[in-house]
Amino acid sequence: MSTQEGLFHAFSTQTLAEWQAKIEQDLKGKPLSSLQSTDADGNAIAPAYTHENSRLRAQPFKAMARWDTVQELFVSDAKTANREALDHLNQGATSLLFYLFGDCNLEMLLKDIEIQYIRVNFVVEGDALALSKRLIDLMESRGLEPIEIAGSINIDCLENLARTGNWQESKTADFRRAAILYDLLPENIRGLCVNVNLFANAGASPAQQLGIALSMVYEYIYELHLNTSRGFWINFAVGGDYFGEIAKLRAFRRLWAQLHAALEIEETEAFIYAETSMRNKTILDRYNNMVRSTSEAMAAIIGGANEISIKGFNHTYKAPDAFGERIAKNQLSILEHESHLETVLDMAQGAYFIEDLTEQSAEKGWAFFKAVEKEGGFVKSMESGWLQKQVEATARKEQEAFDTGQKVLIGANKYVQRDEKLKAFIEQGHFAASREEKTTVRKIITRRLSEGLEQ
Repeated sequence: MSTQEGLFHAFSTQTLAEWQAKIEQDLKGKPLSSLQSTDADGNAIAPAYTHENSRLRAQPFKAMARWDTVQELFVSDAKTANREALDHLNQGATSLLFYLFGDCNLEMLLKDIEIQYIRVNFVVEGDALALSKRLIDLMESRGLEPIEIAGSINIDCLENLARTGNWQESKTADFRRAAILYDLLPENIRGLCVNVNLFANAGASPAQQLGIALSMVYEYIYELHLNTSRGFWINFAVGGDYFGEIAKLRAFRRLWAQLHAALEIEETEAFIYAETSMRNKTILDRYNNMVRSTSEAMAAIIGGANEISIKGFNHTYKAPDAFGERIAKNQLSILEHESHLETVLDMAQGAYFIEDLTEQSAEKGWAFFKAVEKEGGFVKSMESGWLQKQVEATARKEQEAFDTGQKVLIGANKYVQRDEKLKAFIEQGHFAASREEKTTVRKIITRRLSEGLEQ
């Protein structure tokens, strides 16, 4: 029997020039350049890749191949949310994210939930410090060691500034609260949350998202006088550019290491929470959202996300419900248990195209980070309006591409169901908010591409 090495030697090595010649032959007179393109950040996309036109570098990656399947829950009543959380855990969720809008009975919320075996995350609009103390008390009452519990408490004051246009209290008070929370929390509960998903859903390009993520991280490091990256939790929204999104997440890990080297601080592994984007989701021909979010989840997995949340396909027109949430968890279950994507650590390693796109994305992301810092950093660039203008210009270009049909969303601007009656099923339409009220800085507004057609 031939060895694997012997089998490879049976085939002659092809040069890049030979591949290109074969492609031109198959094009029957069309130039090779007709297959060349660029993405939203100007990254060059070639029709063929070999070791000759690819740049391969060592790629930092997460320690384990598996990811956690996240279920998000909006908490209005602790008892109801507890019952729903237990149902979701029985349906395959391995991580919970609770949105809390005020005081909450934590013991009731987490009743019968064995938090030592899952990740538990909180997005807090109320008193995060009080919640943290109650969580620590709960751990002690259950006899749990701090090392056994993992998750996050999310009060990201920088995202709040961008989303609402205002500080939660004031810049000084908000950073002071973040510092206290950082010191209070056990090591595996992350309290420095950076929510870049806002900018993706507002239309920022992948390179802009990378640069903004770095600038937000650096703002926290600077304001809190940190000498380590322990405690950071980075939330990215993953959009429809499959290979570009894989490259974005891989590039972030590379830039994470680069930032630490530049600041000469202790580096810990980057922890990435990925959620499916809302920007490319539609109300028109709504079931196509399942296909979109499945490919986005695959990109998040291959890109190396630690936690992944698929938004329900019907979130564009109604509040989260049992059917949409069950389908979302099933999508990730299929990718894990039937496609076995959890068995390989870095599936993109050695793929010349993705490796090259990762390199280009990292370069563009670092360049945008430097541009933000040249404006004075994240906060000052928001106060001057510079960052909003950059994101809005990119979003406007993408919207124009959608409006003219260059960017396609099936069922929305191509192969449209002309007789679809949206009013028959829209309960709570997901449309862009208004900017009318006076705020400290101009808000970042999230907007879906298909809103104009649907309204």
